[in-house]
Parts: sequence; C-alpha cells; structure tokens
Amino acid sequence: MFARMKKTVRVALGVCVASAGIWTASASADSIDPLSYEDTLAPGESVTIRKTVTVDEGAPSSGIVDVMFLIDTSGSMGAQINQAKAAAGDILNGLASFGDLATGFGYYSEPGSVGVKHDLTTDTATAISNLNGINLYDGGGGGDFPEEGIHATKEAALGASWRPGSSRFIIALGDATFKESDGSTLADAKDALDTSGATFIGIDYGGMTSLSGISVQELSDHSGGSIVSSSGLDTDDLVNDILAGVGDAFLNYSEVTVDDLGTSGPGVGVSVECVSADTGSCSGATATGSYDRSVARIFEFDVTFTGINSGVHDFTMDGLVDGASIARETDRITVTGEVSKVPEPGTLGLMGLGLLSMGAFRRRKQ
Repeated sequence: MFARMKKTVRVALGVCVASAGIWTASASADSIDPLSYEDTLAPGESVTIRKTVTVDEGAPSSGIVDVMFLIDTSGSMGAQINQAKAAAGDILNGLASFGDLATGFGYYSEPGSVGVKHDLTTDTATAISNLNGINLYDGGGGGDFPEEGIHATKEAALGASWRPGSSRFIIALGDATFKESDGSTLADAKDALDTSGATFIGIDYGGMTSLSGISVQELSDHSGGSIVSSSGLDTDDLVNDILAGVGDAFLNYSEVTVDDLGTSGPGVGVSVECVSADTGSCSGATATGSYDRSVARIFEFDVTFTGINSGVHDFTMDGLVDGASIARETDRITVTGEVSKVPEPGTLGLMGLGLLSMGAFRRRKQ
C-alpha cells in the first residue's frame, strides 16, 4: 500500500482550424494537444493534464489506415485486374494521404477464395508486388454468377494483422454478387466485420448488388461502408472510386476519446475523463454524439498519470475517433523513489511509545 498524492497541471492550448473542401484529405489537420508531456513523479503520485483533441473538417491525414483488398478473379474480371495493377502506385499514394498506410490482398472466385493471400504491409514496393501476384482464375473461373466473397470477407476480417488504433477497410473489386461457401454464412461475415471493426466497401463493375446471390450492400450497410459504382477502366477512375469510398467512411462519427493503446506498460497508470464533447455529451472517458466532418470540432479530456514502478517510461497517447487513431502525441514519465509501505501494527505501537517518550522528555526539560 502507498499514499496517493496528486498534482494538477493546466496547459494553455491553441487550436488551428484549416478551411478546406470536405474531402481534401491533405488539408485536414486533426490534432491532439499538447504534442508531448514530461514529468517526474514519486510512486503513488499523480498528475492531471488537460488534452484537447481537434477533429478537423475533411478527411483525416494523420491516421493509421489498414486496407485489405479482395479481388474478384473470375473469368470476366481480366480488364479490371489489369486496371488495378496499372493503378497500384497511384492507389497506394492516394490512400497514404489519409495517414500511415498498410495494405494487404486476397481474392475470391469460385470454387476457391483466400481472404488473406498477402497480409498487411507498410512497404509500398512489397504491396505492389503482392497485388501483381493476384491473377485471373486464381480460385477458379467463376462457375455460376455469384462468387465466394462471403468466405473471403470473413477470412480477411479475422485473418488480417490489423494494427492497434487503425481505421480498417475491406475493399472488394468485383462484378458479381456474393454467395455463402466453405461453411461461411452471411451472418458469419457480418460478425467478423463487427469483431475486427472493419468497414466494407465495394467497387462495383456492374453486378455486385443487382443480380442473383447476396448483394454486397448487405456488408457495406452493416459496417457503415458504401458501394461505389465504377467510373470506368482508366486508372484514374479506379483511384478516385477507392478514395471516394474511403473518404465517405470518415464523414460521420459518434465517439471520441484518448487512449495510450497499452503503450504505457506497468510503470505508469493512465486514466481518462471526458471534460467537453462539442455538441454531444461526456460519458466517462468518451465524448459521444452525432458528429460529422463538415466543421472542425473540439473535445477536451483530463488525463491522469500515476507513478507505479520506478524508471523512465516513454509512451504515446492517441486521439481516437470511433476507436481509430487520428493523431498521436508522446509522453515521458519518470518515476523515482521507492513505494512507501504502511508500517506493521506492531511498529506503529513502538512509534507511538517513542513519540510519547519524546514528549515526556521535552516536558521535563521545560
């Protein structure tokens, strides 16, 4: 046991709001302020810092973005696969405008599908090579009209190495509806999207929603995504379609908080209390409301650090929107000294006798 001491620090904060079109990702300036904090605490001592999260208008540019692509490799998709390969560099560059990007690839057709053929990577050259490794007739020629996208979606959602705090997307490129296969049902795919927190987006080359089978809109509606009708077979068309789908997914949000995502380790305790929630309300550590990115919005949180174990502890705090990081700051807390223990009962008695004796001694001298 140790006595808990507490000190409070208030930091003067400035907010810069950029004016931009709603989906000009490069102009958005989501932030968490202050950008860093350093302090020295004794074990059991606490310090409280006011942290301000600004969710700017427009799409984020400083997030963590993980995208799994699922490519329909059935016989009718030859031109579209070639389009994706030709546009690969531009697709990755465009997606990187939203933040720190990782991409992976899978495929679906009939009779086979693989949700994660190539896991997420942040290396651009590797990602382009992985996409070039997806080929027509992987998994078969297609058979009847619907393809085995349900199983691929479930595998991608549960099998990808999603990063902590990432905005997660599964983007399917296809021209047909989905079907259940390999023991995977529509309900399984929806549950997998819920478990992973991934948003499903379809790039529709003509039949993903309108013909026999399971409309992919079942998955996009369930996960807050969208179906984007293909604009054409030019590489720019595909780039714009993908960016539009991802950008739309950032338009509305309902929760904002800050969290260390487990980086503080056992040396420092971290607790968060929401202080202000723009047009919404605070509930514990979270600001909740019906928000959109048409305007910049300000959220405030009191973050309390408590020293636990001696040492120098470096960690990060992220501003999170619907569980995904939009901005990150760094902290260093140095914990010095030993944890003060509560004296044993017998020791307390001896201390009391000693104090009484000292008092008697003083009285005698007076």
